[in-house]
Amino acid sequence: MPAFDNPPNVDFHLIANEQEMRMAMRIRVTTRADLFEERKQQHIERGYRIEDERPIPVNGFCSFIAVSEVCDSDGIGDLVAQALNRVAR
Repeated sequence: MPAFDNPPNVDFHLIANEQEMRMAMRIRVTTRADLFEERKQQHIERGYRIEDERPIPVNGFCSFIAVSEVCDSDGIGDLVAQALNRVAR
C-alpha cells in the first residue's frame, strides 16, 4: 500500500451536533526537544489547536497533537487534500 494512502500520524474524527457536522484532523507532531516550542507556535499560527502536549523529552524528542476542525460543508475532499499536502512537506 503506498504511503500516501494512509499518511502516518494523521487521524480523522467526525464531530456531530444538531446544527452542523464537523471533521477534526489530528496530527501527532514529534520534534527535537529544543524545537518543541517553536514547532508548537508554528502550528498555532496555522490555525491548529494543541492537545496532548508531551514537553518532557524522551530520547531527545517531545510531541504534541495538532487539531484542525473543519465544517463538513467546507468539503471533505478539500480537507483530505490539505492533509496530504501538509504531510508531503
